[in-house]
Amino acid sequence: MMRGSGASKDGGAMVTVADIIALPAFTRVEPIAPCEGAERREVRNVGILDCPPDYNEYSVYKPGELILTNLGFAYGNPDLAEKSLLAMMRRDVAAIAIKTVYEPPISDAVRAASEACGVPLYLYDGAYHETVAYQSLALIQRDRDELDKGRALDELMVAHDGDRVRMRLSSLVGVTGSKLQCFAFALRAGDTCSFYAMLDSVSLAMAGGGGLRKEFPAIESVGVCRYREHILAFVSYSSANEEERSAAEERCLAVAAQEAGLYGGASETMHLSDGDLAIRQALAAVASAQRQGRRLVRWADLHLASFAIAARHDRLFMSASELHRSKLAAYDEGHGTELVRTAEALVGRHGDVKAVADELHQHPNTVRYRMRKMKAVLGIAREDDKALVNLLSLVFLPDLAIG
Repeated sequence: MMRGSGASKDGGAMVTVADIIALPAFTRVEPIAPCEGAERREVRNVGILDCPPDYNEYSVYKPGELILTNLGFAYGNPDLAEKSLLAMMRRDVAAIAIKTVYEPPISDAVRAASEACGVPLYLYDGAYHETVAYQSLALIQRDRDELDKGRALDELMVAHDGDRVRMRLSSLVGVTGSKLQCFAFALRAGDTCSFYAMLDSVSLAMAGGGGLRKEFPAIESVGVCRYREHILAFVSYSSANEEERSAAEERCLAVAAQEAGLYGGASETMHLSDGDLAIRQALAAVASAQRQGRRLVRWADLHLASFAIAARHDRLFMSASELHRSKLAAYDEGHGTELVRTAEALVGRHGDVKAVADELHQHPNTVRYRMRKMKAVLGIAREDDKALVNLLSLVFLPDLAIG
């Protein structure tokens, strides 16, 4: 009985059944029974099944493993094949791939169990089990390495240090140069395509064969890696003139927008030492692209929403916002008023009292009375209405709808 080394990971494994069956060792893969979410199941290890479940009901195999077999040990015995496959499904393995060497017998009971318990079964043609296992375990190791890069990027963004950012990005993704732009990609919802197939596609489009670099000398380096559930591409620019760098940037954006099956977000171009900010911008932009169903969103496209996003990531700003908000909320709770709701409407209507009154179905004088009350509660009773609206715009900035 051959099994791969343990490949369990902390923090969100990304290798899925879709990733595995997309490997070149598989030449044809056919699902045996419908199984919802089959290709999204995580694969933590690989095992080769070459014996019946006589010893401890296959306890040596662990949940999350991809099982490879040709059922040769059953010698064409349909009862033994059925018993073995049902026992393996009870282990909650990730999937079972059966090589079509001996025309393996698959019973109706096995098909029904696969559909019921969610463990997919596949018939496949392709390489020997050892080759499939080798490629699968190599992918799992690659995933582990990419996860390590993600942790390193997390550390980068905890506390900004320009020199450290520059050196770490150079070591992680090989980017150099004076200016940097980050692109973030996310799979479209419900897309069962292999994450790593998309990672390779982005790598080929952005960095493969030095195509962009050959076309635009202003591009000094390109690096691609995984960051959590995203793909990040880093494009660095040399100290070329602004016209050359702008043309190269537009070409990169066009390439990014062509990636089928992906949402994209692009940061602004900034100094390499501010690469952590570029990552944050790209991630915020791709999140907006997902919400809006747009192929690609640039950080600059977010306009006012970019300030809302920035505010949410600043603890001091959020503390000041919560302080003022809590004063209004506490007054509402104690007096049965609607100062918070009115304040939000004032921000949304840019201080237009009549528009706020229409929205709240109140008389404009009622809105003005509430504004006076807000100023008293917030300790700015002597300020004019414009100053109040300016303050409320900052207090409620983190709540701004962004897509």
